[in-house]
Amino acid sequence: MIRLPSYLFFIGGFFSYASIFFASPAVSMTMSIIGMIISLYIWYVLARNRDIHLKIMKVRKLIAEENLRNLKIYPNARLWVILYSASFIVMNISGLFVIKAIIDNVDVTLEAPRMEELIEMLGTGYVLFSWVFFLSGIASILLYAKLIVLLYNDEMKIQSLEGKARNIPLLVTKPLSVILVLLFTLVTYGLFSWFMRYRLSSFQKLHNFFEKKLDSESMKLVSLQERGQDREVKSESEELAKDLLKKYSESLSRVNGPEDRKEVIALLFKDLGDLKTDQARSLLDQLLSKELLSENEFNRLIRLLV
Repeated sequence: MIRLPSYLFFIGGFFSYASIFFASPAVSMTMSIIGMIISLYIWYVLARNRDIHLKIMKVRKLIAEENLRNLKIYPNARLWVILYSASFIVMNISGLFVIKAIIDNVDVTLEAPRMEELIEMLGTGYVLFSWVFFLSGIASILLYAKLIVLLYNDEMKIQSLEGKARNIPLLVTKPLSVILVLLFTLVTYGLFSWFMRYRLSSFQKLHNFFEKKLDSESMKLVSLQERGQDREVKSESEELAKDLLKKYSESLSRVNGPEDRKEVIALLFKDLGDLKTDQARSLLDQLLSKELLSENEFNRLIRLLV
């Protein structure tokens, strides 16, 4: 996941709201654009983190397509962020044209004209941009509501499913009321939106921390189990080497005829295949040191092992 630093929210909020305190239109517009870019980037990252997390859960078989359908979890939130971004940008650009048309054509020191006179004075361009502003504004509100459901409320559903499968604590315990969020966002002039996204980003980072910690503990457990199995295999192999040493020490010391000896040597070579190379060599060294194997037999067996 992409981690959003806390200061990015404060910087984005500062550029978004500080622009109203500057008299210079160029400075004010530049700051507004920077704030808008940061805001839309945050929306996209939150959606990307959510989609990637969902994809990983599906790959790990922690969530099934049936669960997504039952809980109405849409798999691609980034598409809706892109649509929201386009609508939001169009709303802001058309709003600027509307404001510019009013400033350029209306003298605020005079008596306010009637609506018919204002439309005639500003021309069809003003009417067109006003309609674009109105429609894109409605679309932005509806898409904003959709993002609340996709990013915040779906996060609760996704964490709930993973929590049941992996015993991870649920961080988002209650869904947000879309109506209340819209109301608070409008009343606070968008400030509540920054707070909500900061909170959601914190939840994503904390949940990701729990996931990584759980993965680390799982890997440690698997490593310990593998080491335990290796120790068991090694212990069994060492026990087998001792049994073979005892067995062939007795067999080679009792054998008389050359044919019987060849048969015992052949059986020894066959049993050496059950040992690791270093253990097999060690066994042959011990038989050679006890003079139960000749130099020629020892060298031949070593060559066959290699």
